[in-house]
This record gives sequence, C-alpha cells and structure tokens, in this order.
Amino acid sequence: MLRKTGLLLLLGIAGVAAVVLVRTVLSRPDAVSVPPATPIPLDNEGAVQRFVGAIRIPTVSKSGQPPDQEAMGTLRDYLEQNFPRVHATMKREVLPDGALLFTWTGRDPAQRPVILMGHMDVVPASAETLHEWKHPPFSGEVADGFIWGRGTLDDKIHVLSLLEAAESLIGQGFTPARTILFAFGDDEEVGGQYGAQKIVQLLKDRGTQPEFVLDEGGLIVSGVVPGLSKPLAVVGTAEKGYLDVALSTTGRGGHSSEPPPHTAIGQLSAAITKLENNQFPSSMPSVIHDQYTTIAPYMPFSKRIFLANLWLFQPLVVITSLSDPATAGSFRTSTAVTMIQGGFAENALPTSARANVNFRILPGETRASVMERVRDTVKDPGVTVANAHVADSHDPSIPAPLDSSGYKTLALTIHQIFPDAIVAPNLLNAATDSTFYTVLTPNVYRFMAVEGDNSVLAMIHGVNERIAPEKYLKTVQFTAQLIQNIR
Repeated sequence: MLRKTGLLLLLGIAGVAAVVLVRTVLSRPDAVSVPPATPIPLDNEGAVQRFVGAIRIPTVSKSGQPPDQEAMGTLRDYLEQNFPRVHATMKREVLPDGALLFTWTGRDPAQRPVILMGHMDVVPASAETLHEWKHPPFSGEVADGFIWGRGTLDDKIHVLSLLEAAESLIGQGFTPARTILFAFGDDEEVGGQYGAQKIVQLLKDRGTQPEFVLDEGGLIVSGVVPGLSKPLAVVGTAEKGYLDVALSTTGRGGHSSEPPPHTAIGQLSAAITKLENNQFPSSMPSVIHDQYTTIAPYMPFSKRIFLANLWLFQPLVVITSLSDPATAGSFRTSTAVTMIQGGFAENALPTSARANVNFRILPGETRASVMERVRDTVKDPGVTVANAHVADSHDPSIPAPLDSSGYKTLALTIHQIFPDAIVAPNLLNAATDSTFYTVLTPNVYRFMAVEGDNSVLAMIHGVNERIAPEKYLKTVQFTAQLIQNIR
C-alpha cells in the first residue's frame, strides 16, 4: 500500500512538472504587426521653447489651499498666445476655479468622445532641497542635454504635448474621426477637488459618456523588471485607493517629573507600532496577474517557469515580491506613517498627540475595510481613529478592460512609436485624478509616452526633474499618432 501511494505521489509530481515544462516552453511572444506611424511636421525648436515657457510659470499646488488663480491665469494666457489654432478651432471652457476643458469636434459627433487628460499644477520644490537642483526648478533651462524644471515629467508634459500635437494637426487641416476633449485640471497634486471633480461633474450633467479616458500614470521603463531585456510600456488600467487616517490621543498634562505610565505621545506611539507590526494581508491583484502573464514569454527560462505557471507559483511570487519595497505595494495595502505632532515643551507632559497614517488601498479592500482593520489592530479606546481627509480619499478603481477600443488604440500607438516595447497592464500605486472619471466610463487608462528607468521615476516629485528635448518631441509625436489612430 505504501509503495503504491509513493508511486502515485511520484506520478503526480511528474505530471505537474510536465505541465509546468510544457506551459513554459509554449509561452512565446506573439508577433506584432502594425502599420507605420505618420509623423507630423514639427518646429522642433519652437516646440521645445513653448514647453520651456510653460515650465517657467510656477503653478504650484499647496495642500489645503485652492488653486493659485494668478499663476493659473498666467498659464492660461500663455497657452492661448502660443497655441492660436487650438484656441480658434476648439471650444475652450474655463471652469470657475480655473480648470480647462477643450472640445475638438470630430467628423462624426454622434460617436462617443475620447477624453485626453493632463494637469497644469505641479508640486513645490522644498526650500531644503533647492541647493541640490543643478538648475532652478522653475527656470526651464535647456542645459546639459535636458530641459530642467517642475512639470517636465509631472505633468505639464501631457498638457503641452497634447496642445503641440493638436496645433500641428490642425495646421494640416486634420479633423479627428470622433470628438476629442482635452481636460486639464489645476489641482491634481492635492486631490483634484477643484479641477477634475468639477470637470467630471460638468460632463456628467451633460450626459457625456466617453469611449475612453487617457491620463498620466505609466511609462516605458527599462531595467526595472529583473531579467526583462526589452523595454516595458506599463499602461495603468487601475490604481490603488487612497486614505489618510488620523490617530489622536489626549493626556492630562502637567510637569514631566510626574509622568503617567504612558503619555499621550507614548500611547500614540504604541498604536503606530501595532499598525506597522501588523501589515495588511497580501494577494496578487488581477491587474498584476495580467501583467506577469503578458511579460512571461519575454523572460529568461528560469523566470518564465514561474510567471507562465502562476496557477502553481503565485504564492511564491507574491512572497518574493513582498521582500522588495519597490514591488511590495503591488501586493498589499501599504501602511505609511507620514506625520506626527505632539508636545509643546521639553519639561511638560503633552496634552495631545496626533499622527497621520497614509494607506494606498489594494483592489479588494475599501476605505471602510481599512478603517475597520485599523480600529481592530489599535484596540485602544484612548486612541481616536478618523478619516483625516474625506474629500481626498477614494476606493481602488475597478480595472479597465484590455479588450476595449481604447486599450487597443493605445497599444497600437505604443507599438508604432516604440516598436521594441512590450505593452502590459499595470496597477498604479500612486494616485491620479483620473479615478474620478470612472463614473463616466470603465475605460480609464494611464500612460505617458516617456522612456526611462528607475532614475526617471525618482525625479517625479523629486530633485532635478528633467527631460531630454528629443524625448519631449517624441512624446509630441506619440500624442499626434494617438489622435490620428482614434477612430
């Protein structure tokens, strides 16, 4: 009996091994054949200078404040002066808080429109890091082979490349097949309350149902996935949810020479420690599963075994990914203590303490489930748990489909302009204001036609944000090709 059981076990193992081997061998890249791109004639120097001029306008968003109307007004005037064909051809609407909505009527207005997004605001450059900038953050200097400044990557590049491409296409007498909307928010960096949310409400009131929406959120990256030799064009088909939780405590105060067992700060610290020591459970979202399935055929055999057989190796892939902070966020709701306040004197007991804990919520969780878990983990009636910014919080987006005309058009354009790239879906760990557009259509995608590596990712919101002029011009050509491909 024992011998028979052992034989059956060996046969079972051999069968599984055979399935793994066959699936790995059969996992091969699909042949991609696309029509050639149709480059547009560009005044390269002029395009770069128009981009530079926009970078020099400090449209900085500050937390808790509405958009800077003076800076935004300056930028709107600048765009009007520098893109006359766009403003003469399209209907431009300035929303009460300063966001912009352009309508480019297509040859068949009865078709559902397409929305191409961008945002005009940028994050500040902190005073503590100004000395680290090789060229000032709002100089727009063209030096050392780059254009320098805030917005070169996030996200004036989207706004300017859209307008530059449209200006050239209109000059050639081009009219899009269907109506295209340019939606430019003015406070994306602080939640989109005045920009994206107001634009979406306006479109919702009008009954607008777009075919698809495209925003920032993906790049063409190289050297980011170990073992992958080809560039990877990651298209954000979903993004994680966002939630700031405020933890607060109170104390009786008094002289520090007579402390209680736990001060308000000590009690708060214990709660924080519980949260950090009890991370959220891990899983592989469907978006990441689709991404790994897509790139598996391009991986070396030793790695292809695992990615082509996620039915068997998914738990191992997840565990391995959790060990790297760069990838862990794709497999669990992340917990980050970002701010803490408490105390008013060195020799006085604190009467209160407060901390902010930022959660990026994995699909499958919600703001409500995160709040419930935080309370269950802290389990301290002396610690108040509250949603710190209700207006800025949101649940994870539902993954956009990969078989829609929007995704197919985007993939086609990527293959035309970046023929070596693999196109794969991606889960965006950061937040964009495109999440508000999911009430209009499930087909919301996030992609920016910029090539780079980890160093480029570090520049977004970081020091020395910059882009090479030729890469900006390639982004313009990509945008023009995308507009021409929309049918």
